[in-house]
Amino acid sequence: MPDPGKSAKKILRIAIVGSGSAAFAAAIRASEAGAQVTLIEAADTLGGTCVNTGCVPSKIMIRAAHIARLQQHHNFTGIALHTPAIDRAMLVRQQQARVEELRKAKYIDILASHPGIQLVHGQARFHDAHTLAVRLTGGGEQRIPADRILLATGATAVVPPIPGLANTPCWTSTQALVATQLPEHLLVIGASVVALELAQAFLRFGSRVTLLARSTLLSREDPALGAALADIFTQDGARVLLHSEADTVQYDGKVFIADVAGQEIRADRLLVATG
Repeated sequence: MPDPGKSAKKILRIAIVGSGSAAFAAAIRASEAGAQVTLIEAADTLGGTCVNTGCVPSKIMIRAAHIARLQQHHNFTGIALHTPAIDRAMLVRQQQARVEELRKAKYIDILASHPGIQLVHGQARFHDAHTLAVRLTGGGEQRIPADRILLATGATAVVPPIPGLANTPCWTSTQALVATQLPEHLLVIGASVVALELAQAFLRFGSRVTLLARSTLLSREDPALGAALADIFTQDGARVLLHSEADTVQYDGKVFIADVAGQEIRADRLLVATG
């Protein structure tokens, strides 16, 4: 008689480092195909950039800023124009409540409905070609053997190598999205989509904004787009400095001081969004 142990199909073990959309898509597909899947996430928060720190919170913030803008600028003579009272802390609470709802729907609930996927919180490293050593968030270490290993850790914000900048409490987009206080003057280093989205939102909420672009706005896109946006930002009251770079950045405990070709720019908040 054949040995049942030898004829049984081996269950494929898959380890996935990361818990964003790519990681979850792979985990779900593998689990539904019969694999045993282990998701490893270093952060306390489950999920990827879009829901947690990208598309969802940024678009909610942009929509709120658009409404604030419309209250001050529209063409309907029967509706009085007025300067809106902005409660930034309340806006952030509402924004993050929606983020938490979507995180639960898109990640936490899906994980609960797929018993073939195990979640481990910790920092992973390779022990050998088929084993991950995970330094667990709660302490200790766990070895996870796997036939296949997928790295789906996503991306992180990069702070450019401007002398002095790394030693300051500058914002990346992640911090800017959840900031509960509006800056009086926001200096934005970068001219990417993310930089312009956030610059415009804070401008519409009432902050003074200075944009510092190494070349043009949206330099990787059609030049006409960047030129038109520069005009729009200027008309809306922003200061746009094209073909400009900060030579150094300092922080004196209250104010950021950027040296731009010998010109000193001071701001109470500095956002870096160069990607």
